[in-house]
Amino acid sequence: MTIQMILCLAVLIFMMSGYVFGKKFKISNGAVAMMAILMIDITGILPAKTIVSDILTSNSIQIICMFIIAAGFSRTQAVKKVTQLVYKVSGGRFTVMLAGYSILTFALVNLGLLPTTAFAIVGPLAVCCCDDFNVSPSKMIFPLALVDIAGCGVVPLSVAATTYASQNAYLESYGYTDYAMTLLDPMKGRLPIALMIMIYAIFFAPKLCPDQPSAEINIGAADAKKKNKEELPPLNPVREALGYIIFAVVTLCLIFQSQLGDIKAWEIAFAGASIVMFTGVLTPKEGIKAIPMRIILMLAAAGVVGGAMVECGLGEVIGDVLAALVGNTRNGYIIGGMFFFIPFIMTQFMNNTSVGQIFTPIVILTCQSLNCNPVGPLLLLFCARQSAFWTPASTGTIALAVGLGGYDQKDLIKMSWIPSLIIGIIGVLWIMTIFPAYTA
Repeated sequence: MTIQMILCLAVLIFMMSGYVFGKKFKISNGAVAMMAILMIDITGILPAKTIVSDILTSNSIQIICMFIIAAGFSRTQAVKKVTQLVYKVSGGRFTVMLAGYSILTFALVNLGLLPTTAFAIVGPLAVCCCDDFNVSPSKMIFPLALVDIAGCGVVPLSVAATTYASQNAYLESYGYTDYAMTLLDPMKGRLPIALMIMIYAIFFAPKLCPDQPSAEINIGAADAKKKNKEELPPLNPVREALGYIIFAVVTLCLIFQSQLGDIKAWEIAFAGASIVMFTGVLTPKEGIKAIPMRIILMLAAAGVVGGAMVECGLGEVIGDVLAALVGNTRNGYIIGGMFFFIPFIMTQFMNNTSVGQIFTPIVILTCQSLNCNPVGPLLLLFCARQSAFWTPASTGTIALAVGLGGYDQKDLIKMSWIPSLIIGIIGVLWIMTIFPAYTA
């Protein structure tokens, strides 16, 4: 390992230790994140220009804007009406409410919405419903995050319909055309696991969630009335209607983004947030309050540190170690397990796309050298990348969940180990059985 790799590993350890133990020293996660970014800058692992671009990414802009839009929608009477309807339909039963929101979340992430975007829409609504059920949001938010992450892109609709084609393109580029993935293969491999996670999220996950938030909850402008224990004055009819329209139009545009030409998701969200503020649905103070700075800083640190891991080659070193561990084994379950376990660890600290870029070639080349079917290991790599919920740095959804549910790092560890075992053990057994590495 080079000096830069060692320094990068040290920064990663500092960041994660800070998230776990910072609270004892009254150091916020946002401060730890800022310090991690500073360390990457001082060590010179990434140039300053790259660090700046990693701090404020299009994903971060989209998250900020979606929080403003969600806060604007929460400012209307719609949320109150929705919570009353949910309460009536569910008969006051928390499990039924959680099931309804879980199904909605699963539908959104399979209709083309990014997990972070879908969660930014559903999460604040779910938090508001918790008040009527006299349940802490900490019992509701993480289970929804599990469904949001593990269920993303399982059904071959929208962009997910191209998954098999992109994997076949990789296989062709590395000259391994003995095997190919079909349109329904990703769904065959991942859907049973996603459904198991949904069942776990609805009926069992709340039992491991904290009874009360361990950290401050941030749900934007709507949080004001909860803290002050008083209702904010209703919007006038025009702004009330605008709150509905903006939220609905932005959501629909994000769902059908692929049909809108070159318009990016962050541009849609930015336009919606701008109109919310310009029309007075939110006041400037409410708009600023809606931005979860702690979450944004943690996302920025994840992007910078993850980018540093790629830049210095630390990610590739870890990948090479994995390839060496596989060796010449002909046990398909061991092969599949290896290509789940190591990427699963790395995706808790790195961008999922980066993990995919590092490990997809390794999976293909290793399977080629072993002369085995790469479809199962490639699907398990997808499963590993969709298991990013152990740390706030793992994915934007968990960063949002930390703010909405009031979780700290210890809470995330406690809540994550069982779903990780479900995805890992059941995933390896199921996928490597229906897509065996070697046929008899």
